[in-house]
Amino acid sequence: MSLPAKGSRHLVVDGTQYRWRIRRRPTADQRTGRTPLLLAIARADGAGSSLLVRLCQPHPSNTVRLRSEAMTPGVVAAWIRTGIRQGWRPDRPGRQTLLSGRDHVTIRGGVQTTPRGLAAPTTAELERLARSRPPEHRDRFELVVDQPYVEWPGGGGYQPAAIRINGTDLIELAREVERPLVQQEIEQRVAAGEDGLDDFSGQYLHMSAHELRLPSRELLDEPWDTAGKGFVIPPDDPRRRKATVLGCTCGITECWFLLVRITVLDEVVIWSDFEQFHRAWVYALGPFVFDKQAYLRQLGAPDRVGAG
Repeated sequence: MSLPAKGSRHLVVDGTQYRWRIRRRPTADQRTGRTPLLLAIARADGAGSSLLVRLCQPHPSNTVRLRSEAMTPGVVAAWIRTGIRQGWRPDRPGRQTLLSGRDHVTIRGGVQTTPRGLAAPTTAELERLARSRPPEHRDRFELVVDQPYVEWPGGGGYQPAAIRINGTDLIELAREVERPLVQQEIEQRVAAGEDGLDDFSGQYLHMSAHELRLPSRELLDEPWDTAGKGFVIPPDDPRRRKATVLGCTCGITECWFLLVRITVLDEVVIWSDFEQFHRAWVYALGPFVFDKQAYLRQLGAPDRVGAG
């Protein structure tokens, strides 16, 4: 299937010429930010099937002032290569291939994580997810405080508390999710003329034990407002209500940090909507459903203590 010549652009990737286009005029849902920007790609000679990508960003002509990134040849080339790796055959006729792994990521229980600015799972949806997860299938949360003391070259340091989910360090979980996102960004920046870029996926340190364990409520219902870290963000920005679970390797948390939405219900605690504050990435991570009492014990509470 060939794309219409009007409004499409040419790009050569690995010796093959393609056409690509995005809608110049947004649909009604794209104008209001309810659905993301779409990227259509096909071989220029029309020899095979097309690729449609639901991008991790709103349409640039949205009317609700959501931030959108420019569509560059480097981004398109990265998606072409991703599509081919995932089975798209641009040289063979067939049904259109749809990629949506970087915008609406379907996660366990049918809940979706969405790009910044688009609708996140509601509390009711998370409650349904919790009901669908019997106790024996809930996730396991651990806060390991016997980690090596972190010392800074200029003096000082802190005692970190490693977060483990189902036995895996949260830093490793984040690194696995971030690796393809970082690679895509590096390809874009190299195409724009930058060099000397290294893989920075999973470049975090665990937070200090006193910031995470009780009486701190960072991992419960009173996370430290992100605006308190020196960032100016709108009062209704959902990042204000997210907890900081990983900080930067440089020792300044605000430099590079990972956020998560924590929902405390009667019997469970749910982690959803992971977000790197400095990137509009979508994390295919979670939601995680933890038994509430086991979770509280990891935070230092005695058995059968409520969250309130």
